[in-house]
Amino acid sequence: MAIDLKRIVRGRRKDPPRVLIYSFDGVGKTGFAAGAPEPFFIDANKGSHKYDVQRVDVYSWDESIEWIEAAGAGKLDCKTIVLDAATDLEAFSHAKLFSGTTVTKYEGGYGKGDDVVASEWRKTLSKLETAWLNGIAIVICAHARVKKFEDPTGPGYERFEVACRPALAGLLRQWVDFVFFAREEVVIANQKGEKSRSATTGARWIYTRRVPAYDAKARGTVMFPEKFPLSWNEFAKAVENDEKVEERGVEMTNGIDGMLSEISDKDFDGKVRDYLKSYPAMIVDAHNRVLAHLDDVRKQRSDSEAAAQPAA
Repeated sequence: MAIDLKRIVRGRRKDPPRVLIYSFDGVGKTGFAAGAPEPFFIDANKGSHKYDVQRVDVYSWDESIEWIEAAGAGKLDCKTIVLDAATDLEAFSHAKLFSGTTVTKYEGGYGKGDDVVASEWRKTLSKLETAWLNGIAIVICAHARVKKFEDPTGPGYERFEVACRPALAGLLRQWVDFVFFAREEVVIANQKGEKSRSATTGARWIYTRRVPAYDAKARGTVMFPEKFPLSWNEFAKAVENDEKVEERGVEMTNGIDGMLSEISDKDFDGKVRDYLKSYPAMIVDAHNRVLAHLDDVRKQRSDSEAAAQPAA
């Protein structure tokens, strides 16, 4: 087969986003998706009923596929397709694929059922990709769960993850451009004479970078924010700002200069500047490290000033 050199392209493309957002019940993932441009909900969870959006309630896998195909064929008048939620649609697919048995028992087990599910969902994602290539954004909502992770390099720990079977969750994470973990902001409330207890501030955030506690990602520059308020408008702003790489680089450089001036430590200053010369793409990491060091310096200075005050 002869290759077509005319297919080679160069430069940044402005494609619509493909987003997987997962969280626990009631955090706001459906509300986030409802804020997308002209969304159409393929609603297996029936969570979009409180929003003034286009929707169709689906009750089976075949029905869900029909609507996804319609979207790919351009038959839906929308700019965003929302699957709500992947965990419900996964159950539909199991009911279709494993009549009379289960995904774990299919043909004796040993992961054969998961292979069938992955194959079926790859076909589904290809149908969604047809719509995406035609300029339609894709949002996949999913529930979250807590699961023990056995770290081969150290002790195991619990983490948040997409509440689908691991093979499907991995497939979805790989296909999308953004994996967002959403949750309420939790603080530790201490009252005198009482044990520490958790409380929420009411603020809800989207987290965009993978850490031991949860899966997340953002395909963009290293300057894409690590978190932002749970809002499609905030997401759109983050994407827009991410395209202004040079401007954000200058802003961060100026911020680092200001912090280094306040820290006033020649040795630390030199290490930071040498690091940036060697690793210019790590400016966000450098900014965060300098900020953390500045917080420590401010605390030390505050403690010193308090200690120097004469006793009353």
